[in-house]
Amino acid sequence: MTSSPSQMTPLVVVIGGGTGMGRDIALDQVSLGRDVLIAGRREGLLTETQRSAADPEKILTVVADASTVEGVSRIVDAVGDRRVAGVVAAAGGQGGFRRPGTDLPAIESAWADALRVNLFTVVLPVEGLLPQVLDTEGRIVLIGSTAGLDGGGGPCSTAKAAVAGYGRDLAIRAGRRGITVNTLAPGFVADTDFFDAAGLGDSSTMIDAAAARTLVGRVGQPEDITASVRWLLSSEAGWVTGQTIAVDGGTVMLR
Repeated sequence: MTSSPSQMTPLVVVIGGGTGMGRDIALDQVSLGRDVLIAGRREGLLTETQRSAADPEKILTVVADASTVEGVSRIVDAVGDRRVAGVVAAAGGQGGFRRPGTDLPAIESAWADALRVNLFTVVLPVEGLLPQVLDTEGRIVLIGSTAGLDGGGGPCSTAKAAVAGYGRDLAIRAGRRGITVNTLAPGFVADTDFFDAAGLGDSSTMIDAAAARTLVGRVGQPEDITASVRWLLSSEAGWVTGQTIAVDGGTVMLR
């Protein structure tokens, strides 16, 4: 763990901040002058993200598995007495559980893994950090998927659908403190490690087909998601909560 941000300034915490969308979101928040804590399992990637920031001293890195109580305890301990202005839960992925087959033990394992990777990495850190989130000004953004809206991704789709359901439930509870909670459901986003992690190989073979399924004729980039998160974390989004927002170039409309 490395630390340097001012102990007085509220943090934006990005779970999964070492790669893909989480990395882009973290770097964007630093560019806005915010102190950011990024958490993830791979120290090297967290360090690389920190070094890439406009002001590396504004990033705190924590090596932790957010799908476990032990890992989340490390994140909460790193936050300490700091207040939290925003939480972005951006960890997760397809993993190796897309098609578990017909063997019941394999099915059980695949579903357990999908829920741990895609749901527990949202619920555990958000619940652990919730006491530190600022009343009235606090913002929580959960990263789901359009697969959670229309299926097609096996256990991962169901886990992502559960993220949206959790977001609505949390919005009711957190709303009593004036905290907003929203879920973003990205479509096909290139330039992430999603495909490698899922063992799907070179994503370039899928891009043309995915682009053809959008209304705007292109796939997403991490900055498309980052722009939406930037707004949801801002004061301008203070009356938007309990929503699941598809950021997918209109793909859901065509399915």
